[in-house]
Amino acid sequence: MPNWKMIISYDGSEYHGWQVQPGVRTVQGELNYVLKKLFDMPVRTVGASRTDAGVHALMQVANVELPDRFEVEDLRRRMNLMLPDDVAVGGIEKVADDFSARYSAIGKRYEYRIIFSKDPHRRNGALLLHRLPDIDILNRTAGYLIGEHDFTAFAKLQSIPENPACKIAEARWVQLVDGLNFVIEGNRFLHQMVRSLVGAMLDCARGRFSPEQFKEMVESGKRIYDYKVVGAKGLWLVEVIYD
Repeated sequence: MPNWKMIISYDGSEYHGWQVQPGVRTVQGELNYVLKKLFDMPVRTVGASRTDAGVHALMQVANVELPDRFEVEDLRRRMNLMLPDDVAVGGIEKVADDFSARYSAIGKRYEYRIIFSKDPHRRNGALLLHRLPDIDILNRTAGYLIGEHDFTAFAKLQSIPENPACKIAEARWVQLVDGLNFVIEGNRFLHQMVRSLVGAMLDCARGRFSPEQFKEMVESGKRIYDYKVVGAKGLWLVEVIYD
């Protein structure tokens, strides 16, 4: 059967993450359900990123083997009619049989969004802070992330892989009129890594430890200083990168 690549966007507020889990609502579960209805057969989608509960995506990528039953635009239209309002298919195309949304990816880009005033329209998609952090310290600490490091100090302890090294190509803070965005691009990310990094950098900007101490954690891979992991709702998967 042909291998299909799909671009998916979603508001993750009402989901227990991307990956199918028994007894809970997930984005992958909704996608699989719709495709099963359309093709009258069990399907197994593969996602590029297993986003956590509450995390959003502008560009999640999935692939799945399906019969050549519908024209591409007709399939996309049918899927969007059947999917919940908080999940959308942005594009579909045939790809090589050996393409994997997960294993063919060479990088991912995330944003963590922060706002400084209460906004009902963005309450599920950004972290609300009541005080502007020191942007110079934030960008100084972000600069320490560039390159390849053992990010064990910034990962969920129960799910650290055998190889915890990640190569970061870009890490920077962008100041907006009423907020901040942290932008990070890397070849891979550990579980809760972006949220942990944001929490640690914010704590550093608040004076709870110094930029040099933050750098020490990056270089040693050890969680020497405690920090608070920020919530999931500000995190967005914005791009999956392929050759």
